[in-house]
Amino acid sequence: MEFFRHYSLIVTLILLAPAHRRRFTAASSTNFTPRPFSSTLHRWRRDVDFLYNEAMAHSRGDLARNTPLSLGCQLSKNAHRSGILGEVARRSFLSTSRIHQLRGGAANGDEEHTTETKDMAFVEADLAKKDGNKKANKNKKQDHDEERYSRQMYALGARAHGLVRSTTAILDGPLGMVSRPRSARVSSRGEHGFRSLHESESDGPNSASSGKEIPSGLLYEIAKNLALSGVGRIILVQNSGIDVGYFDGAFDDLGAAYYRAALSEVFPSRHADDAGKDREEDILEVENEDYSDELDDGLGVDGAVLLGEYIQRLNPGVQVDIVSRAKLLELLRSSEEIAQDGGEWDNDEERTISLGSNPVVVCIDRSISAMLEMNDACRHKFQVSKSPPIPFVSVKTAGVYSQIFCDFGPSFVVVDENGETPRSTLIDKIEGNDDDDELLTVHCLEGERHDVSRGDIIEFQGDQSADFTSRSPTFPQCEVVSVKSPTCFTVKDREEHSSKNESLLNVLLEGKALSFSRVKIPRTISFSSLRDILHPTPPAAEDDQTDVKTECWDDDTLFAPSDLDKSFDPVRRKAIMAAMGALDKFVAKYGRLPCGSSKSNGSGSLRDSAKQKRTDLERFQSLIQKITNAESTKNWEKIITQFSNTCRAKFTPVQALAGALGAQEVLKAATGLYNPVRQFLLYDCDEVLEPSCNLREDSDKNEDDDSNRQNLVAKGQSYILGHQLSEKLASSRIFLVGAGAIGCELLKNLSAMGAGTFHGGRLIITDMDTIEKSNLSRQLLFRDHDVGEFKSAAARTAVLRFLPTCHIEAHTSRVGEEEEGPFDDDFWSSGCDVVLNALDNVEARLFVDGQCVSNGRGLIDAGTLGPKGNVQVVVPYKSESYGSSADPPEPDIPVCTLKNFPYDISHTIQWARDLFDGYFHRRPRQANDHVEEIAKMEDLTGFAQLLVRKFGEDAALDMAEELGEDIGVFPFTVGELDSNDPEHFLAVKRASLNWAIEQADRLFFTAIEELLRKHPVDSVDEDGTPFWTGSRRVPTPLRFKTLDVDEDEVSAKQVIINERIAQFVQSAARLRMETFLQKRTEDGLAPTLVSLEDALSSLEEHSSTIQSKKEGSVRNISDNRGSNLISDVLEQLNGAKTGASFLPCLNLIDFEKDDEANGHVSFVTAASNLRALAYGIPPADAMETRRVAGSIVPAMITTTGLVSALSCLELMKMLKSLPLTMHRNAFVNLALPFFAFTAPLPAHQFTGVNGRKYTMWDRIVVKGSTKSPVDAMTLRKFLDKVKKLAGLGNEIEVSNVSYGPYMIYANFLNSDDEELLGSPVMDAVRSAVISEEGFDDILLNDGSEADQQAEKIVHLTTEQQATLSRLAKKRYIDFSVVVEHIETGEEFELPPIRLVR
Repeated sequence: MEFFRHYSLIVTLILLAPAHRRRFTAASSTNFTPRPFSSTLHRWRRDVDFLYNEAMAHSRGDLARNTPLSLGCQLSKNAHRSGILGEVARRSFLSTSRIHQLRGGAANGDEEHTTETKDMAFVEADLAKKDGNKKANKNKKQDHDEERYSRQMYALGARAHGLVRSTTAILDGPLGMVSRPRSARVSSRGEHGFRSLHESESDGPNSASSGKEIPSGLLYEIAKNLALSGVGRIILVQNSGIDVGYFDGAFDDLGAAYYRAALSEVFPSRHADDAGKDREEDILEVENEDYSDELDDGLGVDGAVLLGEYIQRLNPGVQVDIVSRAKLLELLRSSEEIAQDGGEWDNDEERTISLGSNPVVVCIDRSISAMLEMNDACRHKFQVSKSPPIPFVSVKTAGVYSQIFCDFGPSFVVVDENGETPRSTLIDKIEGNDDDDELLTVHCLEGERHDVSRGDIIEFQGDQSADFTSRSPTFPQCEVVSVKSPTCFTVKDREEHSSKNESLLNVLLEGKALSFSRVKIPRTISFSSLRDILHPTPPAAEDDQTDVKTECWDDDTLFAPSDLDKSFDPVRRKAIMAAMGALDKFVAKYGRLPCGSSKSNGSGSLRDSAKQKRTDLERFQSLIQKITNAESTKNWEKIITQFSNTCRAKFTPVQALAGALGAQEVLKAATGLYNPVRQFLLYDCDEVLEPSCNLREDSDKNEDDDSNRQNLVAKGQSYILGHQLSEKLASSRIFLVGAGAIGCELLKNLSAMGAGTFHGGRLIITDMDTIEKSNLSRQLLFRDHDVGEFKSAAARTAVLRFLPTCHIEAHTSRVGEEEEGPFDDDFWSSGCDVVLNALDNVEARLFVDGQCVSNGRGLIDAGTLGPKGNVQVVVPYKSESYGSSADPPEPDIPVCTLKNFPYDISHTIQWARDLFDGYFHRRPRQANDHVEEIAKMEDLTGFAQLLVRKFGEDAALDMAEELGEDIGVFPFTVGELDSNDPEHFLAVKRASLNWAIEQADRLFFTAIEELLRKHPVDSVDEDGTPFWTGSRRVPTPLRFKTLDVDEDEVSAKQVIINERIAQFVQSAARLRMETFLQKRTEDGLAPTLVSLEDALSSLEEHSSTIQSKKEGSVRNISDNRGSNLISDVLEQLNGAKTGASFLPCLNLIDFEKDDEANGHVSFVTAASNLRALAYGIPPADAMETRRVAGSIVPAMITTTGLVSALSCLELMKMLKSLPLTMHRNAFVNLALPFFAFTAPLPAHQFTGVNGRKYTMWDRIVVKGSTKSPVDAMTLRKFLDKVKKLAGLGNEIEVSNVSYGPYMIYANFLNSDDEELLGSPVMDAVRSAVISEEGFDDILLNDGSEADQQAEKIVHLTTEQQATLSRLAKKRYIDFSVVVEHIETGEEFELPPIRLVR
């Protein structure tokens, strides 16, 4: 009976899921939408339970015969999946082969089953149609989700970003096989994710640790970068049987980490309440050794499906397709679309797949023969019909070596080589040339420097036209002929000479051009195919590999430099290219990758190299000799040996770096933005292989550490660098400051490298920010559901998916001098070993740098700006620090320029941004601070006098006027002070509109007229120069005017003015209402508080009265202020008296740039563009306004990934204690591309007393003793100890001692001050902090010292109190001490003196 029960169960299951066994299918040839497996995986186990219970009931006869149809309606839309079927089968204790047998029986079963199957197919088709429509709408919405990609859009621009969204990236690389063979298990551990992939596994080639299920980490890295960049579609190429032996997943640490993370995310724990418990029912275990067919039954996870699911979680807006390599090659070579591969499709289920309009093919970790085949297919259409070929990119890594190849076709157009907006430079004058009539000499305005070079094309700009609709006049484009100086150059007309051009040149000479900027000219680049470069010859025999010619290795034009030291070394280039070619031959001949000396050769055992006829190195060298007859040198032999010994394994930093470069080249091919790699780029970091005296080398005799090595996660890293270094990384305490874009990439890399997994090892992360939607396009650890969570907490959870055994702490504390939290002196001195900076501001960087120098900790700092990135290494006691050199400060906009003389849109944006803060933050806070005081006073005369004394006449009158406006009688006396009261709501709206109209008239009409009265258009400076010249633009007063329909002609200028003013009034009134309403309006309703129609209606109502009212109210400070000033202030304050009696509390609004609905950017855009209109400056859209106003730094995931990879590489060098010359500071620009690696500068040496040398890392440590503890140590005793420890003679005396900005002692003042010298040094420090005038004015002087001191502390400022609080908690204090020679008076600064408490 039990058998028939299970038989009936399986038949029922087969009827429920007849054909939908693929998780990714193509809906059509043009609009493919993957099945929403990613959105329903969390319901997977629930559906399994339901399906299993119902099917069991059906097998007992408890359900009707039409149960399959009813079940289909009850289950979630995507419950009919092979994974569910397989899980239910596992619970039924049936083998895979038994399921296939029963499936066959069901297919040939009775008519009733067939009818039920058709009914079920009908229901599923209907559900799939509805689900597909829903997802199509969702994807359409996501395609326009600018918030997610906002930071990238500032780097790429709208045009390029749109092309990225339409790109189809075709990824061909090792995907890994099905997940688990027999005796291997994947266990969900709640927040701890999955067990280590290498747990309980042997090293045999046929066991799980052979790595067959581990995908290429480089493949995942590129897929991640492209998905986060927002490519519209990714096609994954299934490629079983291709390049067998060319990839060994057992030594791919990054692939293993991604694999763990993907499994943990795709198959989360079913029992959320039992997180962390080892539950047997949460274990997926395969019972059959032969798992080749288990994908269809859900007992394993296909590599392509797993990666597809992971991509969907990274970015739900990216479509995912799966196609076989054979079908893809057929598609590339023939028709436009082809049937989707995989699955037993019926005729009605046939699906097609298209490459789309903007495809790019990427080969990852592929052999040369596989690359040639794919590249030829991409070029096929060009060879046949001269159609544009499909761009082709190849990326591969081998140990510490990597290679990138690009072929974008014979006529690839680069639209913009660097992506930077040309800078507009102001012109002083343009003169003719006496020697050549066709040449003009351009002089820049004083203080301006041009950025042009010979051959550049520039265009001139003049003032905006009179009607504001265009820029006039039109100037010819000119070519730069020569550059005379940074402020002067000569140009000629770009076009051939004609009478028309001559007249335009005359316009330039007339001085109508105000500025110029460079013009970017598209450039066409020709690429050669890989076959044309290598000229491969057919293999001589079946077991031979394709031979290539090596002449191309000498062609410098084919190799893009990646390292100024290495890339121009022809020996290195040839050696790496030869090694890459020999690797193909080795795999083809031996079926595996070469092994290093005394390492596993891939057969699962360790061979004694002495017993072998030839080592793998010798075999590898023999194959290289067949490829090239290059002369063998010491450097050649070293590179070949290192390549052979490391190529079997993958090194995470190199993979991450190659993944960033490869993804960036895909984006370049898709957009034409930035210069592509032409055509090879070789990168290696073989300096990390250099031996270190601080780490014992691995050898066969050190096998007694196997117990630790079994726990090592990073097998590939240990294979390359040795177990000792991996153990040191696993045991180190690494402090990561910042969990943003760079921080996420660092955490991903560190988890793959096994950081924090040994006893004592730990990852410590801190970030006080929360996750925003715009973070999701470049921070791989976060998902949509994480928005609003703390970055550090979400990052910790994600890291445990990558590395369950990692010891990781997450904090939300800020790192800084003024902050109190876990990062105290004890932490910096013993709580961390190395610090990784992932910060976005200089102030925090300098603080962390100072702490690292003070405590002798290593620091690696990284930063990005669009396609640019940098990495700086601070090696303890060897290199200079981050603070040793400073970038030039950003130029500030002069106040007079912002207030009266803007000439660039950035000036008006900054002015509008300041206006926002003043209107909606400063003024409400000012009102809240004084409303109670005003309400309580009977007579405000004293308050008015206080304002005048404290702030001055002008500021006092302005403040009184603002208080009168903000807490005046109206609208607080109308209705209840509740936003739900309609009467009060309308009163607030009416008052806000009136206020906004008054502000518009005051800012854009009255203020400008007042400026023009003070400086008329024809006014001149003291030297006779016209006042309105150079950067000073004559403004035009703007005022709303009702357009009279009876007039013969409506001014286009006034139409634009009215429109801009209405936009300003609408946005200003809306925000004004939000400050008044006691309850904030919900986000969904806030944009409707004030409509544009409301603003226009109010403006038209006030247009007839505003002018006379405001003209009469314009005050002339020189005439009206004086004896009547107090009365003027009182008049304004008395207006606030009644409103203040209601004690309103206004809402403060902080500028938030990333929320489209809050109206903040809308206000700044409206105000900025209205001011720009008045000054004849071209306006900016909301996107550019948001960038400037929000100080947004353009960011790209590719640049972030690159600098993070370089940071991790430098971390390994630091842990290995390599010499300073082996470290590299990096300066990169992926747009050019440009790479500059330089060794860090050694720490600067200072000359002290008697010629002694010391650096910033040196300290003189003063400690207390049992007889003289630090707290009781007098200042005299302290000075004596300093002289003794510094080795100062009697001819040297201490000149002064200071603690930060506080002077503690000065010999010219205190050498005879016995009271100071006899007081404890810590009391002297506290006294110096308390005293604002100086340390000698605050000393205790009588018997009531404690009382007096306590009384003084009560009146301390907040800053002083914070300083004293920090001082009390410090373990040590660093003093600056200057000494001088008594006779010569020469002064010397000692190294910092550290007083240890």
